[in-house]
Amino acid sequence: MSISITVRNGTAIGKESLCRTCRYASILLGYSESEEEIRCGYFSELPRLVPFPVSRCSDYLSKLAPTLYELEKIAFIIDVKDVKAASRVGFAGAVVTAGTCEEDSE
Repeated sequence: MSISITVRNGTAIGKESLCRTCRYASILLGYSESEEEIRCGYFSELPRLVPFPVSRCSDYLSKLAPTLYELEKIAFIIDVKDVKAASRVGFAGAVVTAGTCEEDSE
């Protein structure tokens, strides 16, 4: 006879803290495994000490994915003012009609 036990919403064991991939985290590591200090810099004036591994956070911002500002910095700027030079733009069946813009007349 075996007993089956199901635990829901229990404590996770061995999971990494969410702070390790957060942009606001400041992580200090020592030489031994127990020497670790994590501070949350979401409030830049007063970084707060995080005393335990975090599983969810309302102020989390992943440093693994680029922010909108970083994406704008690496984006290509496409000049579309010279539409007459390329009569067919886009997909094969598309028809482009060029008109004058208000910016062009200035």
